[in-house]
Amino acid sequence: MTKILSATVFRWLFFAIVILDILIVNMGDSEYRLVTKPLILISLLAYFSINGKHLSKSTYYLTLAALSLSLMGDISLLFDNRSNQFFILGLVSFLLAHLTYGAVFLKRRNKKFPIYLYGVLLILIAIGMALFFYLKNDLGALTYPVVIYILGILFMACTALMRIGKVPSSSFLWVFIGALFFVASDSVLAINMFKFDVPWANVLVMGTYATAQYLITEGVLRQNKWVR
Repeated sequence: MTKILSATVFRWLFFAIVILDILIVNMGDSEYRLVTKPLILISLLAYFSINGKHLSKSTYYLTLAALSLSLMGDISLLFDNRSNQFFILGLVSFLLAHLTYGAVFLKRRNKKFPIYLYGVLLILIAIGMALFFYLKNDLGALTYPVVIYILGILFMACTALMRIGKVPSSSFLWVFIGALFFVASDSVLAINMFKFDVPWANVLVMGTYATAQYLITEGVLRQNKWVR
């Protein structure tokens, strides 16, 4: 009961931080975002580091690494208006985070992957290809980095799907839905950056991104049946 209450309290605190960050970015108070945006991942890192010690060491440390890389990406993108190098650093950080999450998910992959789910894998790949072809004429020098990034996030989403049947259903659903939120967040961000101004882009990007990170973190914590 204590664990469930702790998770519930953290959930409220976490999304309170997210809402505060969204309010601040919409008010244009960039200085305060230097605190609120990193605090999103810092809170998840603290939550996972305390509650994830029942997991195998490799899963525990790889997940911490993925969250830390995401934090590095968040901080880098806060300064992308000062130099393209910060944008590239953020892109690389999140790419490595996706690959690290994928390594976590592969540890619990179902080697007898249901045939009917290959259709879902094809849909995910089709979404990635459609996004690239939609953006390609506007990418310029970032064409190859964006292609590599799309492959990275598709790898993360596909490996999240491969956990089906090897972890409790709640763990599978939280992680896979979280991966889909990550795809949605990055898609909106890319369209807003390279194609046109998406209405309420800040709300959509940060809302889906924070939800993705929370669902993945909580889903990994739930992958041992006795945790909840």
